[in-house]
Amino acid sequence: MNAHRPFRTRSLSAAVLTLALGASTLVPGTPEITPNAHAATPVVPDDLPIFPKVSENPQVTVTFEDGTPVEGATVHRGDVLLVHGTGFSPEANQGGFPFPVPPGVPNGLFALYGAFPAHWKPSEGAAPSTRTHPHDRMAWVMPEGTLESIPAGAIDMRRSIARQEQPMHADGSFTARIVVDPPETTPGDNWGVYVYPGAGSINASEEFYIPVNYSPEPGPNTPPAPQPDLLVDADLAFRFAEITNGGVNAKNGATKVDERRVSFTRDAAAENGDGVRKYKGTVITTARFTLAEVAVADPWLTPQPDGSYLVSGLISRSYNVGADEMVRMPLGLITAAQAADQVRG
Repeated sequence: MNAHRPFRTRSLSAAVLTLALGASTLVPGTPEITPNAHAATPVVPDDLPIFPKVSENPQVTVTFEDGTPVEGATVHRGDVLLVHGTGFSPEANQGGFPFPVPPGVPNGLFALYGAFPAHWKPSEGAAPSTRTHPHDRMAWVMPEGTLESIPAGAIDMRRSIARQEQPMHADGSFTARIVVDPPETTPGDNWGVYVYPGAGSINASEEFYIPVNYSPEPGPNTPPAPQPDLLVDADLAFRFAEITNGGVNAKNGATKVDERRVSFTRDAAAENGDGVRKYKGTVITTARFTLAEVAVADPWLTPQPDGSYLVSGLISRSYNVGADEMVRMPLGLITAAQAADQVRG
C-alpha cells in the first residue's frame, strides 16, 4: 500500500477493513450482515406455552442521583438520573430476538433518556425506528444469569453488552443509573425516560414513558463540546455500518460531522513541546448485535520537514474488542496540501 495515499483512505479504513473481514469470515451469509437485517431477523413470541406464566405489577419512578424527584425539572446533557423499578418479574420476556439473549432466557428491559414519537410502544406495533437510541447510552437491566447466557468467545456479544448491564434483583426491583446524553438526532420530540422490554420482547405492562424536559443548553454537568480540530473522512466506516445494520459512534472528544466525516478535538494539555499534535476522541464502528466492533481513538500528528504529518492512532487489537483493548499504530500521512483542510486546530 502506498504510504503517501491520502489520510482519508489510510486511517479508519484499516480498522474498518479488519472489521469487515473478521465479520464476514466468522458469520458468512448471516442476516446480520445484509442490508435488510432487521426485517430478516426472526422474533420468538413471548407467550409461547413453553415459557413460564408470569405475574407482575411493574412500577417506575425517576429521581436525580441525590433522590430529588424529577417532576417539573429540566435536565441537561451530563445530568444523572436514577430509574427505580419495582414489581417486575425476573422471569418475563423470554422471547424476542433469538440473540444475543437465547430464547428461554429472560431478556430484561431497557431504560434510557431520549425523545421518541407519540407512537413508540412495541406492544402497539410501533416500528423499531421509533425507538432508535445508541446502546452505549442506555441501561440494560438484566435478571441474574442473563448476561452469562449471551455468547462470548470467537463471536463475543457479551463484552459490549456488559458495559450497559445493570442488575434486576430477585424480587423484581432495580435502580438503573442513566446519564442524560441523547443523540444529536432523535426519532421523536417527546423527551423523557423510557422503559421497555429488551431484545425484541413485547410486554405492554413493562412499557413506561416518564416525561422529563430537556434543554440543549449547557448545564452544570455538561462536558465540553467536541471541537472539529482534526477532520477525517470515514466514509468506509459509515458504509460498513449501513450494510451490517450497525452504527458509527463518536464520543469523548470525537463527533460525527455528517454521514461521511468525523472529527477529533485537539488535546493541547497532553502535548509535551516536541511538535507532535495530539487529539482526543473515540470512533467505534459496529455491526448489528456487536458481532464486530472496532475502535479508532486519539490520533497523533507528527510533523515532517515538507509540511506533511505522519498519523498514528489507537486501534482495536481485534475485530470485536472495541475500545477495551487498543494499541497505537501508524495510520498514514496527511500531505501539506491536505493539512489546510483537515488540520484545523
